[in-house]
Amino acid sequence: MDISDNPSFVPKLLQELQENFQSQVTKDIAFRKKQLESLLRGHEELMGEFDVALQKDLGYTPFMSFLQSHALTITEVKYTLDNFITWTKPTPINTPVLVGMGDSFVQPEPLGVALVISAWNYPVFLALPFTAVAIAAGNCVVLKPSEFAPATSHVLKKLFEKYLDPRFYRCVEGKSEVAKALTNSKFDIILFTGSTQTGTLVAQAAAKNLVPCVLELGGKCPVVVDKTADLAGAAMRIAQGRFMNSGQICVAADHLYIHNSIKKEFLQHLVEQTKALYGNDPQDSGDMGKIVSLEHVKRLEGYLKENHGGKVLCGGKVFQNKRFVQPTIVESPKLDSSLMREEIFGPILPVFGYDDLQKVIQTINSQPKPLTVYCFTEDEQVKEKLLKQTSSGAFVVNEIGMHLANPEFPFGGVGKSGYGRYHGKSGFDVCSNPKSVADLKILEMANMRFPPYTNEKAVQFPLNAASSYGDGKNGKLMIS
Repeated sequence: MDISDNPSFVPKLLQELQENFQSQVTKDIAFRKKQLESLLRGHEELMGEFDVALQKDLGYTPFMSFLQSHALTITEVKYTLDNFITWTKPTPINTPVLVGMGDSFVQPEPLGVALVISAWNYPVFLALPFTAVAIAAGNCVVLKPSEFAPATSHVLKKLFEKYLDPRFYRCVEGKSEVAKALTNSKFDIILFTGSTQTGTLVAQAAAKNLVPCVLELGGKCPVVVDKTADLAGAAMRIAQGRFMNSGQICVAADHLYIHNSIKKEFLQHLVEQTKALYGNDPQDSGDMGKIVSLEHVKRLEGYLKENHGGKVLCGGKVFQNKRFVQPTIVESPKLDSSLMREEIFGPILPVFGYDDLQKVIQTINSQPKPLTVYCFTEDEQVKEKLLKQTSSGAFVVNEIGMHLANPEFPFGGVGKSGYGRYHGKSGFDVCSNPKSVADLKILEMANMRFPPYTNEKAVQFPLNAASSYGDGKNGKLMIS
């Protein structure tokens, strides 16, 4: 089944959801809880259909679907379900005497109608957790799945139609014209996952309507392998963290800097671990999946055929008819080659040697800020230098990509890798308006702030009282 590209329905859809939001139904905590439970149940009951869809779209085996999609999605949505009621409660804050006597607190309230635009590389995980936090915050939701994963998109639409209340939650399919019409509409927030190029267009469209965005974009995530690293353990994690899902992961290890004192030995481990994980003929293993489209296969093939100047240590073959690229390690390609200028988003790993960590840090800092900086080391000084002297959305030691599995982490980028945060409470907060509420008492002493301003009032209200706090319960003045 193909996905059409007719955007004519968008204005009516948005108007309908905006009107339905005004019914106040989605603000009800019990209603939100019921919808989140239905979302979880729908995902569970349609898991088999998702498995078939993910195999069609990305070449997943059932276990890959469970490990790389379902487990992450269930963890994230369940965490939201288990905790969102606490997140909805008001947060008390102090009340300065200058303001008055009474209670002050911050009350989260829903924004309105949220637009979730998910990506094709993890079409379930990048759709349902975003949807969950928007629901938990009390918003109506429109989900726009990627047309590049059409089979999964159809199952997501089925989940919405069968398990969620259609008055408030819709899944709409479409290509670029539908996406353009949605992003140019006056939603109350846009949650987007995708490339930096497309994210820039989304942000520009949203800005015209003053619509806030969360943009989870791309970036070239560097990895530093220090001489103190566990070489075999690091090699296994880097190989898996680069080549799983055929490298189509925003937080994948994009390129490596290896200390020259252990470079030769480490590269032997890396090649061996790649073969151990995916076999001598990785196509037969079924553990990598497919490249999403022929267009992307040709792009990756172009990177390899380019005069990049590097040495191919393993892999390098491309099979267009099977949408497959072998896991490929390239030693020391030119810094101005496409492998180093572009986000690869495929199973190709450039590697370099280094002697001076400070020069590596300078190189990292000369590039756009990535989603994640990784390092493999047992040296605390190396950790501290990389942590404090580089900027990234996340910093991870001795692992690749596993921070995504922690729903308590605020996940997102910085600079060209995106802005805003999602996962757990961070996602809930970004989908909410933190409304400041001052519930104050009318007291005689407040008259001191009204004219006429006399010397007598100045004596009665000394300067240090302005920075003091009132006791909202007892109406007492506490001067520090």
